[in-house]
Amino acid sequence: MDNANRPLNVTDALSYLDAVKLQFWEKPDVYNNFIDIMKDFKCQVIDTPGVIERVSVLFYGHPDLIQGFNTFLPPGYRIECTTGPSEHNIITVTTPSG
Repeated sequence: MDNANRPLNVTDALSYLDAVKLQFWEKPDVYNNFIDIMKDFKCQVIDTPGVIERVSVLFYGHPDLIQGFNTFLPPGYRIECTTGPSEHNIITVTTPSG
């Protein structure tokens, strides 16, 4: 689903939050860290590249959550996850400048 040209959908955002909560139900600190990251992003304490980096580190090993974060990114930004030859996750970030 390409969401680069549409505004943030509240239903999509809530579904994503539920997915994070479900994935880390035994580790509530991960969910709480994610909420803190989002608060910092909303208050512009961190910029878009910063939020991408933090979320990618926090959700490392969960490519579905990393790619799902595209819902929150402004137009021109995109995160893609692929699995490398030795089963390592490779995260590629696209920015408006390429």
